[in-house]
Amino acid sequence: MSSIFSVRPLFRSRNPARNYNTDLDRLMTIKRSVEAGVASAISERDGLQRRVDLYYAQATNLLDNSGEFGERSSADESSIKLAERNAGQATQRIRDVSAQIDKLQRVLAEVETLIAELHPVTDEAQAASG
Repeated sequence: MSSIFSVRPLFRSRNPARNYNTDLDRLMTIKRSVEAGVASAISERDGLQRRVDLYYAQATNLLDNSGEFGERSSADESSIKLAERNAGQATQRIRDVSAQIDKLQRVLAEVETLIAELHPVTDEAQAASG
């Protein structure tokens, strides 16, 4: 008959080194994902900025090569207004994406803090236990 106080423990905790590795893997997955989001947002922002620069260059070129305000053709005036509108929309999107980048970078800093706070197992006896 087996005793309830048998040698086999009722509960066994996990190996501390395994816990550390599990926590590190989880946080590194989050970190890589946020880093990818930041890189994607930076790429979008930079591409939009190039387009804004192009829109303004087009508008400037049209202004330089067309008549005075009252003398411009309706086609030139429409092209200038379209370039200005596109530039305005892209500029707003650049502000929105820049705000996302700032927030994602704060998330990334928080994840990096969590990673730094992890305690790797350095004691061989403790690593072998559990």
